[in-house]
Amino acid sequence: MAKGKIICLVMAAGSGSRMQSSVKKQFLPLEGKAVIAHTMERLRQVKAIDGFLLVIAPEDEAQMRALEKEEGWQQVAYVHGGKERQDSVRAALQALPKETELVLIHDGARPFVPVDCVEAVIKKAKEMGAAVLAVPVKDTIKAEAEDHLVEKTVPRESLRAIQTPQVFQKDLICQSYEALPDTEVITDDAMAVERMGKPVALVMGSYQNIKLTTPEDMAFGAAILALEKQQKEAKQQMLPRQTAQQKETLPQAEPVKATAQVEIYTDGACSGNPGKGGYGVVLLFQGKRKELSAGYAVTTNNRMEVLAVIKALELLKKPCQVKLYSDSKYVVDAITKGWAEKWRKNNWMRTKTERASNVDLWEKLLDLLKLHKVQFIWVKGHAENVENERCDALARAAISNNLLLNDEGYIK
Repeated sequence: MAKGKIICLVMAAGSGSRMQSSVKKQFLPLEGKAVIAHTMERLRQVKAIDGFLLVIAPEDEAQMRALEKEEGWQQVAYVHGGKERQDSVRAALQALPKETELVLIHDGARPFVPVDCVEAVIKKAKEMGAAVLAVPVKDTIKAEAEDHLVEKTVPRESLRAIQTPQVFQKDLICQSYEALPDTEVITDDAMAVERMGKPVALVMGSYQNIKLTTPEDMAFGAAILALEKQQKEAKQQMLPRQTAQQKETLPQAEPVKATAQVEIYTDGACSGNPGKGGYGVVLLFQGKRKELSAGYAVTTNNRMEVLAVIKALELLKKPCQVKLYSDSKYVVDAITKGWAEKWRKNNWMRTKTERASNVDLWEKLLDLLKLHKVQFIWVKGHAENVENERCDALARAAISNNLLLNDEGYIK
């Protein structure tokens, strides 16, 4: 393994006793491929990772190396784990290259982590020193008293289920483990950092990023892979064909004047505010039509309204004259009345004491507006505007998608 600045520790030394299988869970077949192979396939798509350190049981090394050869893994080294998970992490930390600056620690039995979630948690760890993926708890949580009675209901609004990868500056995680008494048991690596009194940032994870622990989880895993395959095929079908017709439908980038006439309709929706959200876009150009939508696990209605406009304008490959229809006063007024430009000039302060919301999206939108001549037109929601209603339907359909995206800009 080449020495690198960002190293990923893949924890795969456990016995997986709860899986009730004679085969360790990291080697169980999932849709024709070992679980650990799925995990590595996902992680290897993250360009920021310079190398991998697989933490394994000594007796598994031959089988793991055979997988490495079969799958074509690169920049991989191995270290033998200990009795407890924290013993395994300690061993791995001691084996890190000296030049390592950032350490990702990921469960080998989490093969479905979205690449964008990994990239987001790396980015946050660079800023904060420590960051972990997390998702809001969906279920009602109750504390249990003696005799299996309910002691109390725990408010879930601030509760988060923690996932991996967890990412740390090397010196911070090493010092935290060095200070951890051998007798103290921790259930995740962030606990060692918290024990030092250091802040740990939460980054929105994904509900698909499950850990395969019990036999039932394998069935869920197969369903996730099947759904991802369907979504990939559907997305490919929606993409314009790479033909001369495409160049006519969605103009390619050229240094020309904004002469192409385009109509765009956008809408955003949210189930709960904040809550699950989605956006819908309809683009009309020279008799052609393109639709676009996506859903997010936790966001706000305003964010979806702005994001819809951004995604629509990003479809345009050269400067265009655009009539953009939206039923969002928040969006239309912020642009037509110059509010967003004023916020940016004032370092994103709406007043002397109040910062503007959704700064990340307004930055993108204002930059896109420099490329095109856009006329914003407000339309009344649910006023029998066919295209506006279609956008609303697309947005709401996206919310019902089981595999929702991470709105990185919402949770910091």
